[in-house]
Amino acid sequence: MRYAILFSGMSFKRHVNGLELCYRTLLEPLGFAPEAVHVLNYDGSLNCFGAEEDEPIGVWPGDGTAYRMAVEAEGNRKAFQRVLRTIAAQLSPDDQLFINITGHGGHRGDDDGPDLLTYPCCERYGRDDFCADLALLPEHRSLVLVMAQCFSGGFIPAVLTASPARQTYIATATTEKLQSFIQFEDPNWDSFQRNWVAAIAGRTVHEAFQYATRADVVSPYDSPQFAARPALAGEATLLELR
Repeated sequence: MRYAILFSGMSFKRHVNGLELCYRTLLEPLGFAPEAVHVLNYDGSLNCFGAEEDEPIGVWPGDGTAYRMAVEAEGNRKAFQRVLRTIAAQLSPDDQLFINITGHGGHRGDDDGPDLLTYPCCERYGRDDFCADLALLPEHRSLVLVMAQCFSGGFIPAVLTASPARQTYIATATTEKLQSFIQFEDPNWDSFQRNWVAAIAGRTVHEAFQYATRADVVSPYDSPQFAARPALAGEATLLELR
């Protein structure tokens, strides 16, 4: 079985757009069961943070149709923990968990490292707290984590240590000390997240990373990173095992 969590805290429109792209990609063509895909966004709806007030999303810019994803809960630690408990109760040793984090990240510049900025009011969900929550999952076959927020590379060592999966692959838009960026030629998207998700359907998780970091695709302002434990974790796909 395959499970997925799509998460964004203090979302801008481009972050919600990216979650929708990921949701559609997981269901078609990857064939995830809709009930196995948990979407946590902003205030628990398709809303996002506007310049002056919360503003609803219109049609999805990918193809001009209505959004399909059903947002299950707010983008914060409490909701993430609740979904992890739901998945943990079902997760078997042969299962895979995919997590896509977008939205905003922060870093205070100290030993506490980076964090996720979550709803409401940019509450901080620290790296160590995030990894402590992951560590409570039972053993499973594969964890694939794609993080597109600023300073996301600072999560890599802690995730590899905390993950109870036999294979763990993490890809991030940036190093620990740098920000991630919008796709400047089309501001409807976060650059790295969009490119990785666009590539994953027909590729392994590391091939998707290689595509997203091609010179003709990658934002010159991003600094993508990856890590795999063991090395063959990069050969995983999000397809169902046959």
